[in-house]
Amino acid sequence: MKTRLNHKHEKTKGGNKMDVQAIAHRGYSAKYPENTLAAYEASIDLGFSHIEVDVHLSRDEVPVIMHDKTVDRTTNGTGLINAYTLKELRRLKTSGNERIPTLEEVLDLAKGRVKVAIELKQIENMYPRLERKVAALIEEKGMANDVYVNSFNHESMKTLREVAPDLEIGLIKSDASPALFPYMEQIQASSIAMELRFYTEAFADQCKERGYQLIVWPIDTKEACERMAKRPGVLCTVNELELFKENYHA
Repeated sequence: MKTRLNHKHEKTKGGNKMDVQAIAHRGYSAKYPENTLAAYEASIDLGFSHIEVDVHLSRDEVPVIMHDKTVDRTTNGTGLINAYTLKELRRLKTSGNERIPTLEEVLDLAKGRVKVAIELKQIENMYPRLERKVAALIEEKGMANDVYVNSFNHESMKTLREVAPDLEIGLIKSDASPALFPYMEQIQASSIAMELRFYTEAFADQCKERGYQLIVWPIDTKEACERMAKRPGVLCTVNELELFKENYHA
């Protein structure tokens, strides 16, 4: 499957071209409460081409945005996300008095403005219908060309491929290697995300040869920006958005 992830995004907001070809990790998470609408809006305002979201299901099976499987770290609540209905999650507050957004809200915010990197937080099989719910929402919103979906749970991506043959999907593995290529071919994945500390030029070359989009995280120092600017075909995942804009010159 040909990747669309790194295509230039020409949509505008207030006349400003989305000119920073990189992924804002959980939005502008270094400055705003992570995975909130405020963080995503800030990253769009800075011109980033992609925003990254982490998706779980509420007890009533609504796709909601949060990194952890519990609400403890980022809200004033406690317990597992799937112990709460959406209505109950709405009552919780993050720092900055923000609330937990739904995937639908983030897709509405992003539509026609930026691409959305959707990470499914499928922990073992905690959410049996997560893949179906997310695929159905993307189809309902008509945003199949504006998103890609990936996960550390590679079986989850196989399931997603079965229910959504045309969605762009990818794998996440900190120490990704060519050993993943046969599985990627099997499920028609088009991207692979890995940690910077395991990144090598040789692996970048191998991904390029096979037509896979390589994604590397975190690119949050001047040195990392300068290093990755030498490989503009690699998509960077970023927390320190303003630092990246100042120091990444491909």
